[in-house]
Amino acid sequence: MGKPVVYVLMAIYNPDPVWLKEQLISVNNQDYEDIKLLVCDDCSTSITAEDIRSYLDKYITRYPYRIIRNESNLGSNMTFEQLTVEASRDLGGQSKESYFAYCDQDDIWESNKITELVKTAQEKDAVLVYSDMAVIDSRGEYVSDSITKVRKRFRYYEGYDLWKRILIRNFISGCCMIVRADIADAAVPFSNGMQHDRWISIIASCYGYIAFVDKPLVRYRQHGKNQTGVLKDVTDKESYIKIRLKDHLRILEDIKGRKIISNEMNKFLTEYIEQMETRCRYAEGKHHLLPQMMRYLKYNRATILFEIVAMKLPEKIFIKALDHIKSKNI
Repeated sequence: MGKPVVYVLMAIYNPDPVWLKEQLISVNNQDYEDIKLLVCDDCSTSITAEDIRSYLDKYITRYPYRIIRNESNLGSNMTFEQLTVEASRDLGGQSKESYFAYCDQDDIWESNKITELVKTAQEKDAVLVYSDMAVIDSRGEYVSDSITKVRKRFRYYEGYDLWKRILIRNFISGCCMIVRADIADAAVPFSNGMQHDRWISIIASCYGYIAFVDKPLVRYRQHGKNQTGVLKDVTDKESYIKIRLKDHLRILEDIKGRKIISNEMNKFLTEYIEQMETRCRYAEGKHHLLPQMMRYLKYNRATILFEIVAMKLPEKIFIKALDHIKSKNI
């Protein structure tokens, strides 16, 4: 079996120059030969288009690259959608024999990342393959050799029909995965509100096998500007209800409206939406719904238990509980 082309799809917005340099060098140092880099600048204000091109000219020397720029700031999710559409157009009818690797602007890839993921995809006939990742700080110093040691409840899975697990709690990070190009293209348009990696993983799970490589092939940089993290942007009960409950409910309703979903997924989403509606009402003070909340423990025990207890707490104690969870990465 020949080696397929891998498109590295990189989103850029106001990057830290040092981190961008390190990421580009790590892409350039991949030991996989057939790579094409496609970069999309989401209307950066702290760096010019000429500066971005000069970085690419200097640090990407082994692979062809191309730069596109959004007409307005779209955010990371829609920028990755733009990259997916552009790369699919570039491939024409060869998308089943190619892969997309989604790339942030501030991580570091191990040199064997693409090789390991493509090898596993071919060996296991997987539509999506992802790996573990080490954690580094803003200076590039190692925090942990696995994200599972930092986020205590984090678990990895592989197999068919993983969409239920991913819908409840995502475990696949975009920076760690490759996905068959035709599968990524089938995910367009991306779900409004759900991170691109989670959405693509759900769609991939509808089409075939998802495989896991138990190696930290990415050094994930944790810093104050990360767009994901434990309870990100949740600071009190109001923001918890909006972000963790109502926003997630809206995403589920969006997915349910997609033509791609199966009868099994439709049934699951109907039940899950009902669960989220109950959780919203309970969080807003309808504590007589406790019996229904107890029935939902089978889906996500730790989270439901937290909501059962925490949503009855005074606001100040609730905020302290949130801060404790964030500090411990529970």
